[in-house]
Amino acid sequence: MDVQEEEVSATAALLAEDDGADVAAVVQAHFNVLMAVRRRARAKRIARRWLYRGSTVGRRGNKRRDFAAGVHAILRDYLGAGGVLPLYDDRDFEARFGVPRAVFRRIYLAVKDEPFFQQRINAIGKLQAHPLQKVVAAFRVIAYGEAADRADEYVRLSRTVIAKSTKLLMEFIVKRLGPTYLRRQNQEELNTIMERNKERGMPACMGSLDCCHWEWHQCPTGMAGAYQSRKGKRGIVVEAVCDEDLWVWHLFVGAPGSLNDIIVMQQSTLYLDVNGGRWPPRGTPFTINGHTCTLPFYLIDGVYPRYAFLMSPHPKPSTEEQTTFNCLQNDTRKDVDRLFVVLSKRFQVALHPGRYRSVSQLVTTYKAICILHNMSVESGHSNFLSRRRRAVGSDGETNCGEGGDAGGQSDGEKGQSGGTPAGGIAAAGALAPGGDSPGGVGGVIAAAGAGAPGGGAGGVAAVMDNIDAVGSAPPALDPVAHPPAAGMAAIFDAWAATQNVQENERLRADLIADINRDRGELLAPYIG
Repeated sequence: MDVQEEEVSATAALLAEDDGADVAAVVQAHFNVLMAVRRRARAKRIARRWLYRGSTVGRRGNKRRDFAAGVHAILRDYLGAGGVLPLYDDRDFEARFGVPRAVFRRIYLAVKDEPFFQQRINAIGKLQAHPLQKVVAAFRVIAYGEAADRADEYVRLSRTVIAKSTKLLMEFIVKRLGPTYLRRQNQEELNTIMERNKERGMPACMGSLDCCHWEWHQCPTGMAGAYQSRKGKRGIVVEAVCDEDLWVWHLFVGAPGSLNDIIVMQQSTLYLDVNGGRWPPRGTPFTINGHTCTLPFYLIDGVYPRYAFLMSPHPKPSTEEQTTFNCLQNDTRKDVDRLFVVLSKRFQVALHPGRYRSVSQLVTTYKAICILHNMSVESGHSNFLSRRRRAVGSDGETNCGEGGDAGGQSDGEKGQSGGTPAGGIAAAGALAPGGDSPGGVGGVIAAAGAGAPGGGAGGVAAVMDNIDAVGSAPPALDPVAHPPAAGMAAIFDAWAATQNVQENERLRADLIADINRDRGELLAPYIG
């Protein structure tokens, strides 16, 4: 008992001192801080509620979009429904979607079974957006470069759904179709391209190389110094190689806009493979003016360095032969300039400044539109002017047979789809019309003997089956096997051979002499 009494007396003595007021003040201050933190957290939760939308009381309600009406409008206008022809023909379809019907059909059948694009049922048992609505909305954004909510009243989708559909569709195109439509030529395709360029006066030419700038609207301020060009605009640089048919064989995109064309070329995979001896293949030698060579070349403008695999115009033409060479070289090199114009006209998302916040999304977007462009070229290449000229020449016993390349020419116009693939393309119809999507549109939409009232895919699947599938099969993928690196000595030898200025001058002299020999035949299309 004595011990307990001593402890109580000690505690009473401690509280009796003036220090008790200080302890109470500290406790009260700590309590005030806790209450302030709690009030601030509660205020944040209240403010955060307005960022969400839903059907809960006090929040903004969902719009009552008629998804079935959106699908019916698309079928009626562009695909046809109920045995009635579509309101808009093939030319209107390609002008508004950027691709022919056959290409659109192939993309739709490939992407409609992806998790995001599948048709679902909400919590109250109603069907949600159909895959056709999401694909059409994404193509309209890519073709017109419009805002995500521009097509809301037509496809009956919200801005968030359209923006996500566009992003996921482009990522799907790059991942699934990129290895087929963005690749190097195989030996057969390369021989065909060089043969066709030989008829134009440029033997051993693999295509045209050049760069362009794509403005970046939402470039972060911290990255403005690296991505601002000499014109004061922020953007990225795009390097491409194409042939006469505007088929994109090489694409390097994403370099900062402050870099010039030479630095961008020296960073590209094409330049690294050429210097490493992995590209181009040298198994087919060619002869120019009596000299045999094994290294083909690309056509460039006058700003690039004089490497052995690059052919620029004569810097100071003083003779008529040199002037003629410059005219033919510039005319053939303009293919890549036409490519950039056609891409911006066909897919206007590349015409307007990029609205994305990351460079990776800009790269994905440009790769996707190049893949869609190659698919469109493949679908309609038989209607191009160069193909018709070559067909007429073959009837007149001219050496211009059509090989196994998968190219095609667009000429800046959006013509009708159709045509037969070239020899290097697999047979049409390899892609089967991939079944029905889950749920479908039920008995609301019916087409040509389809559409069970129970809710099958019905109308959309039947309409897609009626679209011509010619040209929807991918080209035969037979890329050139890159030789393995044989050590640093072989790399140095390849680097020395490709950057030989004397070889470049000798090749230009041989081309000038070769063009002057066949001058009348080569200049006939431009004179007459």
